[in-house]
Amino acid sequence: MQEEQIDILNPDGTPAGYSCGRTRVHAEGLWHRTIHVWAFNSEGKILFQLRARVKENNPGLLDTSCAGHISAGDTSINAAVRELREELGVKKSPRDLEYLFEVKYACVLNGGSYIDNEYYDVYRVTLSDEEARSLVPQPGEVDSFVWMTRDEFFAKHKLHPEKFVEHPEDFQWLMENAR
Repeated sequence: MQEEQIDILNPDGTPAGYSCGRTRVHAEGLWHRTIHVWAFNSEGKILFQLRARVKENNPGLLDTSCAGHISAGDTSINAAVRELREELGVKKSPRDLEYLFEVKYACVLNGGSYIDNEYYDVYRVTLSDEEARSLVPQPGEVDSFVWMTRDEFFAKHKLHPEKFVEHPEDFQWLMENAR
């Protein structure tokens, strides 16, 4: 299977005019685009995924509902719809997602062997009661799911921040907007 190709950006977020595989993107710290989707149920609870314990980065930590790279030539919204289907087993259309904001994010993981320089678009989606009950974790990506109210999330995060993948801008939005 061929490695996913990703469009490369300049540090200012403008297209660099070429794409390459994920391995090179993260080995060299090349700037690229990704998406985060925060899913809510009809009661306003927030869905967190428990990252698979076999993941290279942040294994076994609670993370955004779903996230992923934007493949070369694809759009942010299409990537968000794809990731919902792949990681959660939920089929949504682009009109079901609400675009929230963009974040410039940089970090170094795994002793410097994985450099993550990205611009990510953040979306919100509401799942129907049926969708919320029928989530299917993607093997190798997601081990399970946890629903939390905003207050439960912030209480757990305050006590055990080491159990979460940190996304300060996302968490700020959740603090101000998730009800």
